[in-house]
Amino acid sequence: MKNNKWSVESFSAEPIHVVLFISRNKDNLSVSDFKERRKSFITHKKIEDLKEEFEDFVSHGVENEMCRMYYSVNARDPQKIYTQLMHFLFNNPDFNLCSIAPKLAGIAAQKECRLEKKWMFDFDIKDKDIAKEFISDLYTFGNFPPLTAITAYSTPHGYAIVVPHGFDTRPLFEKWTENVTLKRDDLLCVDWKSKKEAL
Repeated sequence: MKNNKWSVESFSAEPIHVVLFISRNKDNLSVSDFKERRKSFITHKKIEDLKEEFEDFVSHGVENEMCRMYYSVNARDPQKIYTQLMHFLFNNPDFNLCSIAPKLAGIAAQKECRLEKKWMFDFDIKDKDIAKEFISDLYTFGNFPPLTAITAYSTPHGYAIVVPHGFDTRPLFEKWTENVTLKRDDLLCVDWKSKKEAL
């Protein structure tokens, strides 16, 4: 007899990430006729392959509207996303399926659906030398081997620094008491621009 059993993995050879395009009130306080907008979804695409979609989102804003693109630090587990979605749809038979993309993003963003255990530090200091010192301390306090990948990304207010897994951060935060926030499973700000910059 033919085995018709299938697995979610067969549909998800590439990693799944959560993406959020957003124009926030606090970034646009002086922009005329501004109204907050957001678009969220899950994707197999890498950050660099989302540029055109983000620029399209930016182009639909008002003049000088500042927009941001976020990308989940950790890949998401397709099997858990699927299971959570089935439970949700079963319990909400009147759900509008036209709103499935943001609902999927919301489900995938739950910490139970993460596939990796990377941590992100929001480092709100723009000085590159101070950021290098912080990264050096991450290797020391985190007991990471020298070749461990610790990645720093520029953000509007400084850097987002991603480490491959968690560690006891108490000694680190005894030294770094200000302008550093730990995010155990969050979205990384990977791009930002205003409408005039996109056109």
